Amino acid sequence: MLVLDATGRVTAASASAGTLWSRPAAELIGQPFAALFVFEIVSSDPEFLEAQWEGLLITALDQDTTLSLATPEGAPREAAVRLEKNVAAAGYLASVQPPRPAAPATSGAGDDRTAAFQLLAAQGATGFFDLNLAAGAVHFSPAWKKIVGYAAAELPDTLDTWRQLIHPDDSAAAPDKPGKKLTPGPRPFSVEFRMKHRRGHWVWIQCVGVQVVSAAGQLERVVGLHLDVTERKQLEEESLANDARLQDLSGAGPLAAFELDFAGKSFWYSPAFETLLGHEEGELPRDASAFAAALPPDEASAGVEVWWLSRSPGQNEFVEAVKLRAKDGKPVPVLLGAHRSVTRKRDLSRVVGFACALPGNLTSGGAEGALPAELTNEAFATLAEAVIVADPRGKILFANAPAARLLRHPADQLPGQSVGDVFRLVNRQSGRPGDDPVDLAISTDQPLKLISSDALAAPIEGESPTPLVWTARASIAPDGKVRGVAIVFRNPDEMTLTPEELVKANRFESLGLLAGGIAHDFNNLLTTILGAVSIARGNTENPALLDAEKACDTAKGLTKQLLAFAKGGAGTQVACPVKEILQDSIKIAAAASSAVIDLDVPDGVEPVMVDRAQILQVFQNLIVNALQAMPPPPHQPRLQIRAGNIALTDDQVPSLPAGDYVELEVRDNGSGIKPEHIDKIFDPFFTTKKHGTGLGLATVLSIVRKHGGQLGLDTEIGKGTAFTVFLPKAAQPVEVKARRAASLRFGTGRVLFMDDDAKISALTATMLTSLDYKFDLAKNGEEAIAFYRRYLNIGRPYDVVIMDLTVVGGMGGEECFKLLKEMDPEVRAIVSTGYDNDDMNRKYMDMGWCGYLTKPYRAADLGKAIKTVAG
Repeated sequence: MLVLDATGRVTAASASAGTLWSRPAAELIGQPFAALFVFEIVSSDPEFLEAQWEGLLITALDQDTTLSLATPEGAPREAAVRLEKNVAAAGYLASVQPPRPAAPATSGAGDDRTAAFQLLAAQGATGFFDLNLAAGAVHFSPAWKKIVGYAAAELPDTLDTWRQLIHPDDSAAAPDKPGKKLTPGPRPFSVEFRMKHRRGHWVWIQCVGVQVVSAAGQLERVVGLHLDVTERKQLEEESLANDARLQDLSGAGPLAAFELDFAGKSFWYSPAFETLLGHEEGELPRDASAFAAALPPDEASAGVEVWWLSRSPGQNEFVEAVKLRAKDGKPVPVLLGAHRSVTRKRDLSRVVGFACALPGNLTSGGAEGALPAELTNEAFATLAEAVIVADPRGKILFANAPAARLLRHPADQLPGQSVGDVFRLVNRQSGRPGDDPVDLAISTDQPLKLISSDALAAPIEGESPTPLVWTARASIAPDGKVRGVAIVFRNPDEMTLTPEELVKANRFESLGLLAGGIAHDFNNLLTTILGAVSIARGNTENPALLDAEKACDTAKGLTKQLLAFAKGGAGTQVACPVKEILQDSIKIAAAASSAVIDLDVPDGVEPVMVDRAQILQVFQNLIVNALQAMPPPPHQPRLQIRAGNIALTDDQVPSLPAGDYVELEVRDNGSGIKPEHIDKIFDPFFTTKKHGTGLGLATVLSIVRKHGGQLGLDTEIGKGTAFTVFLPKAAQPVEVKARRAASLRFGTGRVLFMDDDAKISALTATMLTSLDYKFDLAKNGEEAIAFYRRYLNIGRPYDVVIMDLTVVGGMGGEECFKLLKEMDPEVRAIVSTGYDNDDMNRKYMDMGWCGYLTKPYRAADLGKAIKTVAG
């Protein structure tokens, strides 16, 4: 018996296989299966062996064929060969049986077969078993018992023996456990699981055989063979660990690894190798020319193979300092280590090695004319389009692509030229020559302000100058000497925003990033709090716990409000009745208020298509602002809230096209808004309240506009303020939803949960325990993949995988899901994230995820999500 991988190489072999080929079984591992037989044409060429393997698949897959064994003695021996697919792993199982000697004339063929089988069952390395479930009879061969460390008489032939020896985590993969769908008749199988050895350790078993299913769909009998594959499993685990270490070093790590297989025409370069030479990941071609391009021109002329053979003659392994060539042609000093393999003819066959940047390559200040790293950082930190970096004498060291375009010079021709020759400034109004930017920057103690009075002189006479907005900054060394000057400029005609608008846009962008981070981190904290409260509520009746749970839900709504302002997503929109929206807003926002609130919504007001949660935030904010703007007693506060249908014409309301809308107004009798504040009230963080956040009206405006609407304002000092919201009429009626039946929150199955927050993992573990699920916890994607592969290999993949998207310092959920999908296309995964956003929900559902669990969540929310996905 031999186990083969998908390419036909031997990964495991029984002792009998070693005997058959007259060599230790371990020497067969790694050999091409086709190379173990004698064919009319023999070659060691990999492509020829691949063709022979394809021929073997055609002639021997699921059928017997006769081949001649290639043995050390040289004498050909025929054998019967049969290949079968290995259902437990990608690959094949091969059985090779020599021809039986002719039976004596006085003996029948049946007697000979019986004797041969008895010899195999008692002395072979392959164990035989027969589980006759219908008759209650069980048989284990002496070789089967020997695999688990017992003599023939020491282990009873019972079904209890079988079940006691199988690892509890692998019992579902055992062949005596029927699958979900059973088809009557014989059913071949091949699985791997662990059985307990007499000495207490676990033995990995490769089990192949046949299940017999009755016409009623019941499993009646299981007959099969056991092969001890513990060594192979250990080798696989060691190989995975070695691959992980190499990936850590040669991926984002410092080790630039490579493999040059000249014989097999296969070449590999790690991402770190490409980065070392200035390439993007995947940019290098997978051939010898990529390494040839990295050699100095005078050394590469003789060829890559000659270059390798000339290094450290007489040594297969060596480490030495060399200079490679980067993508831009600059030399890269590295420490190069390699192992070479040569043929008997001294031809280079294969090179495996690494390269590490030497300290001299990590700094760029020592070489004459090189661009100082500090200056480069300052130049690109200026946040502009066109950048020129010059030395103190005004010679250009660097110019980016926008600078080359505006100066009308190729970027590679600008270094070395004088700034005054290519960056000639003239006054826009008078046309007089402007100041030299290098001299001006060096003579000024502070960075220059943004200068907009100059233009760039046209390189061709008769053309108009190009208007410029520019600034410059000198880079000063610690000793007070000038290292160079960075000049930043752009054409204002190409800008779609004024400088003031640019400042405001940058603030909004920064606020969006801040809001996303706050929402994510805040929801992570709420997960711990809300989860603990929900577990406590399940164990005791305490009204305070209910109040705490509602407070967590309110806090979750605040993070959603912050994201709504930052991203402006309209979420999932449905047709909602206007009166219901206003009534719910009043209940929440005006609770415990003494104000008189008049609500006027006539019958026949059309519904609006909105995200209900977000539009509630709009009117809650408007009502709260109105109540807080009231003068102190004895003033009697009053709000008038009304809604009605309106048909708008073009330009009747700015930025709204003509059409049918619903007009909603919130009017108060407060103090009114001061004229100097009107232009600022919608700016983020602007507030006139002592303890205000300044986000309320900014959020209102963002949500209304994202729903295709507009916000109007009418205010008068001493009389009050009215905010009017215009929303498009819904194109469909309000949907009447049927009440869903309550779903069970408890279930069975195995769950893999991945989150880098230890507190969230511990709390979720408590929830899963209370829900009767078995589970494993992983802190990053690498651990999750290792867990999933382990159980997939024994035919027991997880029922559900729940993963956090963001993992600090490790693989996150999105990347991990892609790898799990490649490993098991049927994987069922749930997103666990602090970003409560309907657009993200749809994005991940389209990617193949099966569920979306928003933090914070209760035990019931977790159970519902798992139940929905796992069934």
